[in-house]
Amino acid sequence: MRTLAARTIFAIAAVALLSSDLSCAGPAQSGASSSSSASLQAPAQPDLPPDYDSLRANPAQSTASIVSESNWPNQPDLYIVKWHPEGEKGMRTAVVDYSGVNGLLKCTPHLDQYNNEVAALTVFNDVLQDIVELRVPKILDMFRTNDNYHCLVLEMINTYSLREYVSMMPEYLRDVAVFRIAPYISYAIHFVHKCRFIHGNITPDTIYCQVNEETDTVRLILTGFEGSQAWSNSTQPSVVKPKGYVPPEDYTEPEVNQRLRDSWMVGATLYALVNGHPPYGFVHSKKHKAMLPVPTKELEKTMEQVAETGNNTYPPIKTKSEALIKQIGWLMEPLPQYRSDVSRIYWKTRLDPDIIRVTKKQNMKAHWDHLKSKLPIIGTPSWQVEPPQSSRVEDTYTQFPQIQRIEDTSTRYKHP
Repeated sequence: MRTLAARTIFAIAAVALLSSDLSCAGPAQSGASSSSSASLQAPAQPDLPPDYDSLRANPAQSTASIVSESNWPNQPDLYIVKWHPEGEKGMRTAVVDYSGVNGLLKCTPHLDQYNNEVAALTVFNDVLQDIVELRVPKILDMFRTNDNYHCLVLEMINTYSLREYVSMMPEYLRDVAVFRIAPYISYAIHFVHKCRFIHGNITPDTIYCQVNEETDTVRLILTGFEGSQAWSNSTQPSVVKPKGYVPPEDYTEPEVNQRLRDSWMVGATLYALVNGHPPYGFVHSKKHKAMLPVPTKELEKTMEQVAETGNNTYPPIKTKSEALIKQIGWLMEPLPQYRSDVSRIYWKTRLDPDIIRVTKKQNMKAHWDHLKSKLPIIGTPSWQVEPPQSSRVEDTYTQFPQIQRIEDTSTRYKHP
């Protein structure tokens, strides 16, 4: 039962997260913590970047052999464990050992992108100190390389992303889990907006969850702040555009309403959690029997058509929950002027808290419905058939009325 509880807890995120009025006002700090102090001294060794072209040409080749030749980024007490593929806008990431602690290295050549992420992480680490239901990674170190890459070393998040967690659930529990986690994702992004920031990079891979089996609570961890920026009342250009998760206007306008863009990305994330892929950018291959990415030009053309017509063309949402379909529809309205703010799901849930309350009875019903679907149904089950009618028969010998039962032949099992 402990394993079952761990899976179903995912759908019961802490009520305090929705009931508490989190504030962006936190204790004053002069900047990042002492452990986050920037190191801008030039290293003595040459700091050549890893050969990403070689990695792309030969993915099987060990990245360690390539990077070891240059030891980029040449920082004391920083050792590369594993390089990740190069990201959007030249972002370089790697799993590292930093002074004996596991961490994530993120390096970008864009100073404004770096400054935005540092600002967002600093503010949220400040205001979330006393909030256990929501957090962001801590900054372990900051530095600049000789070739002008601006780097962060973040603490490693030792838990599952939403994509990983939902994929481990039984399929028949995903509907109820995603529907009940939606308000918490909604509130987390609403809180980001409340602090006058835009997240800008919302996917199932940038939101993590930590389950506490003892207290039956869930903590959300927001990552991926390389797409963040300070919120403005006017439209703004988008920093990063994760494939399949950005709205149509990102393909037709140089600047968009970033708040409503975040709303679309939350809707696309919920869609991906129940469908297993984002709403756009992928197509089913009969040959490979899997969803494969479409060419960039094809995706651009599709999104431009959606923006022009105002009609979504993504595959049907694979859920039996009409409420979840409605929520995704609110957030993924093609025309931004008609799109709901992400806070709509949160406020609707706050007015009706029973929406997110999962009882043992509801959990048992989900399992029972699944078990019933596996039974060899032949007809109507006998326990769902009205009792047979009784008929009065006159006994000509005793002159007393007797009750004669009509045989019940309604059972759906040949051999019950």
